[in-house]
Amino acid sequence: MAETPTTVRAARAIQAERSMSALNRRMNGEHLPRRPQWQCQMCEPDTPWPCHPARVHLAEAYGRDRIGLSMYVGGLLFIVAMELPDVAPAELYERFVAWTR
Repeated sequence: MAETPTTVRAARAIQAERSMSALNRRMNGEHLPRRPQWQCQMCEPDTPWPCHPARVHLAEAYGRDRIGLSMYVGGLLFIVAMELPDVAPAELYERFVAWTR
């Protein structure tokens, strides 16, 4: 049986909220994104998130699990792409995922 668009949207919304909740725990409440602009709440105004301190903290939280880190920020990429539809996908990829290599 095929899922309805409403069901898919609801499932994605739940996943997005879980990802954001996990992000708050991983970041200890520091250097979190201001949504829907996706700018750092602690850095200079208009600093894109993930800022350098956020990247360092996420990398430390995942340790040697670079695949897990990449998968996690890839999930965030999905969320941010929905919230920033005017930003080029390649730019978002560079900002959210490429740094994890």
